[in-house]
Amino acid sequence: MAPTSSLAYDRPVDDPVQKPSGAVLYRCRVPGDYLCPCGTVARRLRKSAIPFEQRRVAWGRGSRPEIVELSGQSRVPVLLLEGEVISDSKRILEHLAWKTSQPDRAGV
Repeated sequence: MAPTSSLAYDRPVDDPVQKPSGAVLYRCRVPGDYLCPCGTVARRLRKSAIPFEQRRVAWGRGSRPEIVELSGQSRVPVLLLEGEVISDSKRILEHLAWKTSQPDRAGV
């Protein structure tokens, strides 16, 4: 039996219909992109031309079971990128800077 995800999907993880095309950014509900670290990450993703989906989470840290399941903590932002979970805005920004500086190695 294929592994399943208990997050927002009810299909197997390896089902191509359910895989996000790009990245998923779990972020707070603060409007706009200039008032919190979540917005900084969203701006960097746009600037890097990485397609992503935003998922706004509950205000209260105790009401974020999907974030705890992904990262083991209740704080946002959390970025799911190519199957890798990255938490903390500084770590996410460092990873994006590294990723966009690497040459495309698809043909290697």
